[in-house]
Amino acid sequence: MGNIVKIMICLLAFVFAVSIPAPAQEPKKGHGEGKIKEEKAALEEITVTAQPHDNPAVPIDTQYGTQYNVVTEDQIKEQNSYDLPSALRDVPGVMSQSRNMIGSQTSHSIYIRGRGASHPGSDLVIEFDGAPRYGALFGQALADGIPVTAIGGIEIFKSPQPAQFGSGYALINILPKYLTKEGREAVLNSSAGSYHTYNESFSTGIRKGPFDIYAAQSWLQTQGDRANSGTWQQSYYANTGYRLTNEWNVRILANYVKGSTDAPMPNKIPSATNGVSWPMAESFDTETFFGTFTVNHKYEHATGYLKAYVNRTDFDLLQELTGSGQRYAGGTGGLRSRQEIRLQGFRGRETLNLWKNGELRFGADFDMTDVENTESTYNGNAAPGINGGLCKREWNFPNTRLFSPYAAISQAFGRPEGFHITPSAGGRYYDHNEFRSKSAGQAGVVAGYANTDLRLNYSRGVNYPTPIALMNFVNSASPVPNPSQYWKDLKPEVVDHYEAGLTHAWSTTATASATAFYDKGKDRFQAYMFGPVPVQFNDPIGDYEIRGLELAGTAKPAKNLEFFAGTTWMQAKATGSNGIERDHMPYTPGFQLQAGAKWAFLRSFRLFADMQHLANLYQGTASRAGTLNISNPGSINKLDDITLFNARLSYHFDYKPWHFSDSEVFLAVNNIFNQSYEYAKGYPMPGTTIFAGFIVKVQ
Repeated sequence: MGNIVKIMICLLAFVFAVSIPAPAQEPKKGHGEGKIKEEKAALEEITVTAQPHDNPAVPIDTQYGTQYNVVTEDQIKEQNSYDLPSALRDVPGVMSQSRNMIGSQTSHSIYIRGRGASHPGSDLVIEFDGAPRYGALFGQALADGIPVTAIGGIEIFKSPQPAQFGSGYALINILPKYLTKEGREAVLNSSAGSYHTYNESFSTGIRKGPFDIYAAQSWLQTQGDRANSGTWQQSYYANTGYRLTNEWNVRILANYVKGSTDAPMPNKIPSATNGVSWPMAESFDTETFFGTFTVNHKYEHATGYLKAYVNRTDFDLLQELTGSGQRYAGGTGGLRSRQEIRLQGFRGRETLNLWKNGELRFGADFDMTDVENTESTYNGNAAPGINGGLCKREWNFPNTRLFSPYAAISQAFGRPEGFHITPSAGGRYYDHNEFRSKSAGQAGVVAGYANTDLRLNYSRGVNYPTPIALMNFVNSASPVPNPSQYWKDLKPEVVDHYEAGLTHAWSTTATASATAFYDKGKDRFQAYMFGPVPVQFNDPIGDYEIRGLELAGTAKPAKNLEFFAGTTWMQAKATGSNGIERDHMPYTPGFQLQAGAKWAFLRSFRLFADMQHLANLYQGTASRAGTLNISNPGSINKLDDITLFNARLSYHFDYKPWHFSDSEVFLAVNNIFNQSYEYAKGYPMPGTTIFAGFIVKVQ
């Protein structure tokens, strides 16, 4: 990767050189929120019946009766977010968990409406620029491989939407940064704070005529709030485009990221009565290169794109534990498990508006995975209890291919300012080379009058197993002959999703939204990771249900003052193949509240404050290994309620002699009231933390 880093540094130097000589000019909106509102066609077209908001609380309605939330680049800055999970903290129905103040670890870490705690599993899909960027072996988020400095916005789809994305129940799609308006800029961002935390990024770009380029470099590090909880990440990013004609353009994106997150030890000795477990590893190292090549076009009646992508990720779990819970000393016998993940494929979409108020959308995703996993000791010596004392073992996972074409149609009747109704329907077909094929559909209707809309939507979500489901079949020491005969009938798990929502807008002063949803799932799949060969891979009688209500709203009582809030109530229950019903699921809070305010005062000052509250929350993992029965989290795994308050105060300034524009100095405080809380028993999160820094923009 050394040559890649050198190339990225050269790109940064080149763009910076052509950026600085620009004469003073009025500030231009460059990326982030402006890109979401004005130029989403570079990725895909989503027709909406409401405009994106300056905060992620109120969802955006689509003409297919579905919704999605948006986190803008400005919102990420105001939250002083240093990693992907913290950037999502104000989205209703979304939460994350960690054992570190910055950075994330293996297994699950992000949850959407009760989804995401399965391990191994791919309930949630993480995409960057519309292409997969997550741990395709275990299905984990691998958020350490996504730098905040490359994020221009985030779309969060909290329910299955076959005409929007494929396998999985929810989607986090990260919009990449680039300039969307003529001009040039260079931005230096630097901050420091509690526990020797330091963040630095430099980005620069130019858009002139048919050509644009945006490049960024970043470095993030912290020692963490306790021993062995440090994190560091470095990133190099470039995104360039060229307009071939008025209708056609091409874009090339590249991002190289390397980082490491340490795992702190629990603050109490694990036992069967305190809900504490040993960490799976002491350090998690991530090195990834991600790239896309996209051809876009936009005509009066046709918009679309064709995208090729590649994602190469090496993920190391260092100092793993054995099944007996024994820990090896790092210098004499510590374990190293390496995942080598190779994702590549093509994606295309076309949206046609061939008749009045009608839309036809069709496309296809073709995704290929090539994954390897090896486990060895640091020094190559035999480790007791590991594969009979061998020093290394390998898993020869099959390469997988998933081809999923889809189509959808909608037709609007009436007038937006009066009565209107838009019915729609769509579907997707899944063709997998290792597991059973499947199909899924969706149907919706949006009806309303003027600024009030009622949405009704049904959709089916399909969740395919990741290759880790075959772990013990493909182990180099596996005693199972001809293993493919066992998994050929493995079916993906499915969920039927029902949703009804009501939204209303009072001009530009306030908005309100209410959404009720119901999920019913079946065919829960099992991963063969240990024990005897399963006699069945899908639960024949078990099912699970999630019922929820989500309320969200914004209000602008004054020109420079805005409030937002979102609440989510959820009830979950699950039945295993033994017929026993459970009424709690891991990381599915019974009640969740997110709220905040923005205030601009004294011409140059900005204050942003937000809070998060979680109640009736249980830790744990919805394991797919071993049996198809649902574990009872029990009172031992119930977490204390969590309430956090955060704030960021900034002073904005311009200095024309040096071409400074929309620059700022800021002070941010997280967990203002120093609450004691934890997302996992035995792993307390930091108390009050303070950060200060500056952002200098040259235009």
